[in-house]
Amino acid sequence: MAFLIRQLSTASTGAALKSLRKKQGISLDVVAAQTQIQRKYLEAFEADAYHLLPDPLYAKHFLKLFVLAIHGDATYFLARYEEECGSCSAVTDQLRIPRQRTGKRLLRKWRTWAKAAGFACVIGLLFLYIGFQLHNLLAPPNLLLDTPQQDIQTTIASLTVAGQTDSEVQITVNNDPVLTDPTGRFETRLTLTRGLNTIEVIARKKYGQPQTIRRTVFLEDIGSARAP
Repeated sequence: MAFLIRQLSTASTGAALKSLRKKQGISLDVVAAQTQIQRKYLEAFEADAYHLLPDPLYAKHFLKLFVLAIHGDATYFLARYEEECGSCSAVTDQLRIPRQRTGKRLLRKWRTWAKAAGFACVIGLLFLYIGFQLHNLLAPPNLLLDTPQQDIQTTIASLTVAGQTDSEVQITVNNDPVLTDPTGRFETRLTLTRGLNTIEVIARKKYGQPQTIRRTVFLEDIGSARAP
């Protein structure tokens, strides 16, 4: 059962998480073992050290698992997290240059230098933009698999495979294409065979390297599972 602690509404997200976890009597080591999230990320959440967290897609997934592990309201904490991350603003100081009398020759040199510097900045920004776009184009897409977990055993032959990726990414599950929604969510069902089954989920963009996650699921024989 999820708990929403209204008394913590004025505290930061990290302080609210830490207070709720202690109230539930759950240590960070227990949460890390249960969620398979590194302790340093759990500590970063509680310290509001968002710059130490991974990509936002992974960070929100980790936060959801963290909150559920301490019996909290995941929707509430995700909303708080997004609100606090979006509230950061950069402050830029304006530079004030006093007016000075400048000769025509010095003014002409300054204008020439300014034009050259401006052109160099434009070229530099253009190269940075191209490099950033190439990196995004060729880098593997993000891929999270919510279910199934690794190395599970079951007696049910039908299995749900669900997860999250980036938008406009192609997903295949055991070489069968699976549709994604506009946000990158996907879900499909597989029929298991008796014994060990390997589930391979691959996310591909039009260009670049694919991202692959594999899970193994063991389908037990119902008769042997019921045997004493």
